Amino acid sequence: MAVVVGFIPTEVGFKALAAARHEAEQRGGPLVVVNVLREGAGDDPRHADSQQLEIARDQLRGATVRVAFRQETTEDDIADVLLDVVEEEKAELLVLGVRRQQDLARHLLGLTVQKLLLSADCEVLVV
Repeated sequence: MAVVVGFIPTEVGFKALAAARHEAEQRGGPLVVVNVLREGAGDDPRHADSQQLEIARDQLRGATVRVAFRQETTEDDIADVLLDVVEEEKAELLVLGVRRQQDLARHLLGLTVQKLLLSADCEVLVV
């Protein structure tokens, strides 16, 4: 069954990517990497450009499972996009990155992460 990772091009995003690869390989894959672009927010640091996506691809080269990249655009909630991908892919795990451990409580209480934790029809791993 699939592993989906919500990817942002930051240090923690690459750590989540590594954790997702490990989980996908342990579970027999595939791995679906999702970067969500918010319409009208072109300079958002969470948006991965082509160079950052290539770095992510390099990190996943040699994976023993199929790897797919999806860049989704939305005007709506990022959580809804990730939940749709989890459903489409019939994922058994969703991997999310959190910036710093001391920010964990704030992020868990944040709307996007809270919605994903409560609404995902699969396990959620927070890195």
